[in-house]
Amino acid sequence: MAEKKQIPTLDQVVSSINRICENTKITGAIETTGDLRIDGTLDGSVVSTGRVVIGAKGKIKGDLHCAYIDVSGRVRGNVIADDILILKEKSVLVGEITVQKLIIESGATFNGLCKMPNSENDNTAENGK
Repeated sequence: MAEKKQIPTLDQVVSSINRICENTKITGAIETTGDLRIDGTLDGSVVSTGRVVIGAKGKIKGDLHCAYIDVSGRVRGNVIADDILILKEKSVLVGEITVQKLIIESGATFNGLCKMPNSENDNTAENGK
């Protein structure tokens, strides 16, 4: 018999979203399994198995390693997105990124190196195709 998938309650969903509000500055590393929204300033790294959103006024100076990253603000550091990285219209990202999927909207600024590891593409490049 198939196991019934449990649907999270509203309290569980709300409690798994973390937020750094505007006019808040944090120094240090953040690790979470939930989602995170940053509208303030973070001087440190973020590791998350969830979604990380950097709002328009959000600023990060440090490395990010997350499943899904959505940037509207500023990031200076190395970024690893296990699934997708989205750079919104006025975002600024300076650093090395490693992503599976990348979306850069018109008006976004990205300065750095981009790696998109994919075994199919890696094999094709090695074979000279």
